[in-house]
Amino acid sequence: MLKLFKIVFFINCTVFAQFSPIIGEQGCIAIHMDSPLFVNWAEEGEVDRGWMNIADTTLGKVTFGEIDFAYGVPDPAVLSLGDGGSASFFFENTLFDGEGYDFAVFENAFDAYFLELAFVEVSSDGENFVRFESQSITSIEAQLGSFDLLATEELHNLAGKYPAQWGTPFDLNELSIHSELDINAISHIRIVDVVGSVDPLYATYDSFGRTINEPWPTAFEQGGFDLDAIGVIHQNLLSIDEHSEVLIYPNPVSMESVLRFNSSSPIKNMKLIDAFGRIQDIDFNTEIYLSQYVSWKGLYVLEYEILGEKNRQKLIIR
Repeated sequence: MLKLFKIVFFINCTVFAQFSPIIGEQGCIAIHMDSPLFVNWAEEGEVDRGWMNIADTTLGKVTFGEIDFAYGVPDPAVLSLGDGGSASFFFENTLFDGEGYDFAVFENAFDAYFLELAFVEVSSDGENFVRFESQSITSIEAQLGSFDLLATEELHNLAGKYPAQWGTPFDLNELSIHSELDINAISHIRIVDVVGSVDPLYATYDSFGRTINEPWPTAFEQGGFDLDAIGVIHQNLLSIDEHSEVLIYPNPVSMESVLRFNSSSPIKNMKLIDAFGRIQDIDFNTEIYLSQYVSWKGLYVLEYEILGEKNRQKLIIR
């Protein structure tokens, strides 16, 4: 009897689990494209197109959009992946695991319920990719038709669960257990279309082995996941020295570390600005004890004057 109770309890918990809801409801984690959290956008990648209908490959593969349609900020131009298609992006400035979410993926769904989904994978060497743990608890009793609707709150860690202009965010810290991955030096992000068929011949599955049911088939040129953009929140800098006269190091820097300066001219009026625009005046000589000024990790801006000229430099605290 006890074993039966545990099984029933587990099934009920699974069936009634709720994830982040639609835009405007409490607990929604979507990030708007205009958020100041975004410091950069995907700009270099390649696409491996999927089928218009994986169950009828005579129709051929999708052709809508080009890889550069997924570059930069979200706009009406998108890249369609087709059934099982994928797009991989390279980031010269690698991503790191900061406070909260580290990047977000944008699709072009025109409302909160007509959704097309994709898996998200990352790599720190371009060869070994690790997929974020996804969940779909949408019923699979009947196949969702090409224009049927999905419930956002039944989906987790699947790109495309929010409409156009709203990104689905991902936290690299969730992948910290994977030894083959350096979550503080992510160089590649790969988006892989979910084939929404409930037919075992073509189905794709979430991280718990559950069939993912989504609108299918989408047997047209703009079929499958429509990738709009990838917004970066936490990104490492290519170099420490953005201004030839000033060396600010280390960068990135630990919150418990000391930030040091080397300048051929006096530095004056230094301020530390966080991602929300809050400003702190910094009192320093040649170094700053960061723990006196910051209590959370993320992207900051150092503003200072040299010879009467105002300068700004990004600072990543982790």
